[in-house]
Amino acid sequence: MQKLFLWVACLGLSTAYAAEPNAIEPNTKDSAYVDVKEPLVTVNSKSYEKTNTADDVDTVQINVQSRQEVNNKLDIDSQKLKILSEHKQWQHLLFYKNGKAEVISPNFYLTDPSVQSIATFSPYKELIATLRHASDNEIVCRYPARYLWLNKHLPEVKIDLQNCLDLPNPNQEISLILVSNYLKNPASSFGHVLVKTSSAMDRKENGVRQLSSEDLLNSSYNFGARIPANENGAMYAIKGLFGFYDSGFSEAEFFKHDAVYSKNEQRDMWEYVLNLGAFETQLLNYHLYEAKSARFDYYFIKQNCGYRTGEILELVSDIKTTERVGPWYAPDYVFDQLLEYSDDAAEPLIASVRYLPSEQTQLRAKFVQLPKPIQNVINSVIRTETIAPLLRLNPDDRALAIDFLILHRTYKISQNNTPQHQVLKKKLLSQRFTLPASNGLGTLTVLEKASPALSNKTTQTKVVLSEDEAQVGVSLFVKDPLNPHNDINKRFEAVQLSLGYDFDESKLSVTDFVFLDMQQIEDLAQPLAGEPKLSWQLKTGARTDLFTGDNHSPYGQAGVGAGVMLGRYALGYGMVNATVHDQDRHLDVGIELGLRAKKKGQAAELTYTLNKREGRSSLSQTELTLRQQLSKNNDARIIITHTDTDTDSNNSVVNDSDSVRAGVAWHHYW
Repeated sequence: MQKLFLWVACLGLSTAYAAEPNAIEPNTKDSAYVDVKEPLVTVNSKSYEKTNTADDVDTVQINVQSRQEVNNKLDIDSQKLKILSEHKQWQHLLFYKNGKAEVISPNFYLTDPSVQSIATFSPYKELIATLRHASDNEIVCRYPARYLWLNKHLPEVKIDLQNCLDLPNPNQEISLILVSNYLKNPASSFGHVLVKTSSAMDRKENGVRQLSSEDLLNSSYNFGARIPANENGAMYAIKGLFGFYDSGFSEAEFFKHDAVYSKNEQRDMWEYVLNLGAFETQLLNYHLYEAKSARFDYYFIKQNCGYRTGEILELVSDIKTTERVGPWYAPDYVFDQLLEYSDDAAEPLIASVRYLPSEQTQLRAKFVQLPKPIQNVINSVIRTETIAPLLRLNPDDRALAIDFLILHRTYKISQNNTPQHQVLKKKLLSQRFTLPASNGLGTLTVLEKASPALSNKTTQTKVVLSEDEAQVGVSLFVKDPLNPHNDINKRFEAVQLSLGYDFDESKLSVTDFVFLDMQQIEDLAQPLAGEPKLSWQLKTGARTDLFTGDNHSPYGQAGVGAGVMLGRYALGYGMVNATVHDQDRHLDVGIELGLRAKKKGQAAELTYTLNKREGRSSLSQTELTLRQQLSKNNDARIIITHTDTDTDSNNSVVNDSDSVRAGVAWHHYW
């Protein structure tokens, strides 16, 4: 059960925080926003003067020194500085939110609030201190975003950033990357968010994107908790829930994240290229550089990778990504808000969306486009682990088959690097060198897949009405396979509570509590050999016992089985389930059969379950759900349930024999 508790503690959250790599070599020709042709004025930190409190004086006097070392005195209106210190961009640069400084690492703030209390931190004092240190090249190069921002808002004070040789190129294009969810890892059940930079020449239109070698070497920023090695699982969950870890941004080449997500975990990604002006682009690039030195308290449910990435968007736009109702924050909420903002804004914040399919997705999509004889030979090589079947093909077809097999073997090595995999890959490479060059595999296409951000929000409220009962339920995290933009073969729900009111008995009660509900259907008819075939599901919580009628009976259910995809938008499956509980005999066994289909805004699901408990009669139930999309975050459903049990004189089953119940439901996502 310990692993079960980890799932809800880590929903949709980022992976462990990695050590920071070295900064990327800068482009010194365009690394500063300031026009270097103008005379530069630097601020002398030692000659800062202030004769009274900020509220009692009209100007703040700062001794400045020109490039020719001629002393001058610059008077800056204190009210202007006060207004600037309250500017939302200045406070975002400081990670100052809701009257509190959020950075906990020492020396991030020049006024060092750790000496006092972080709650008494003053953005105004930090602004004055930033101006005061403007002649200190080390400080200027540590906070390029601050000084770039001051250059814009205080033209009379110019700071030279050209001497900061370790800064990134501030003109790089910035993207947010949505990584799809990964049910095998509790820390990734609701996806992940990365920030990526790239040169403007990499810009492409919407669609499927093949990553170039240059693109793989671009920088990416990952936010996550810093977790000690070999941390105990229970402690990992407890500390993560209550903020005992610190966290921060780390920088790494994008190929390192691509290796983890696309190749090892086989997760699709979507790259949202931001549509920003020149100043906003430069400010955000420098802010990411500054953010690497900041550390924060980490909370798995709220202040996670999605929340901190949302703050980055708020720096350069008036989008409200972090103003989330409720104490939880799923990473894909950032992209949900990004899409809604871009739809309503005069100037969209999204320049383009690029689909980055996983290695597994690419292999499966290309395999079905190969001629059948080549498919058969490829599958024979995979099953036998020998290259002998390749001799059946002519040289051109053999070259195409070997190209595919080399990619397939690389894909297998990324998951499990065994000597056998390496030996076969070397044999394939040796064979390929003897054949003519070709690019047949590169001409095969991968269909674009809709981004999960197009789906509904992740929190659900539902109202269900039937002839004898009204029910209200809330689910904190939901990925419904009947939604047109969710995977039809995956179901995910966590922390769902339902209250029911019985009209006949005039009684209100808790009808169902779901702690976790997961299902993944693998395609038994997958034509590529060696791919996963086992389907599974897991469910746990408390409910009214099916056989005794006892309320709030805790249970845990696990099932394994098989499924088959019937096109892209339909599937069928069968499961064998085992359920443990606190009732008599403590174990139920059963079967579950299901059909699921959807097309655009309509969807349907038909399920049949049969449960048996030792010493009691079996109980079966058939349920049909018809779903109609009303809007992005609203749908209506008709639910028809048929219950059929074989009762005898020694057993009384709660459900009536051969009964039919019909109801209607409204689901709202927020």
